[in-house]
Amino acid sequence: MHTENSVVIFAPIERIFRFGADIGDWPRILPHYRWVTVASDDGRVKQAEMSARRDRFPVKWRTSQVVLPEENRIVFFHTGGVTRGMYVEWVLTPVVDGGRQGVRVTIRHDLTYPLRPLTDWFARDVVGRLFVENIAGKTLARIKALAEAEAVEDARPAASAVNAAARAAA
Repeated sequence: MHTENSVVIFAPIERIFRFGADIGDWPRILPHYRWVTVASDDGRVKQAEMSARRDRFPVKWRTSQVVLPEENRIVFFHTGGVTRGMYVEWVLTPVVDGGRQGVRVTIRHDLTYPLRPLTDWFARDVVGRLFVENIAGKTLARIKALAEAEAVEDARPAASAVNAAARAAA
């Protein structure tokens, strides 16, 4: 099973990376996340149990998260739950979209079960299409909204200063 969700976000890459890396904060900023319990965090690798909702359906899993800021990547490996063995990768890539500087954020999920019928049907159609694509899509949409709203707020004081300087010069 392979899924890929992607969106372009017009905000600083560091801000977007922070939202993706700080999984302990996800239940506060992502309404579809029920809870995240970080069991250990050495600054680069976190062990956590996570729970989200796909509409009314709750899901939970255990994961290891590796944060790779120098590569603009965040990697997860699911260690428990129905998605045990799933590899998840967030890749942040600077792009120009419509003449604007942005960041393409792509979340890839890969899962293979030991029995092919499970991978062919259950992993692809149930886990992938019904749950993973939905939850990852909601995650990206919310992070986009938050990061772009903060970018607008950051720009307001600078625009006010330019406007004040222009008025003073006139």
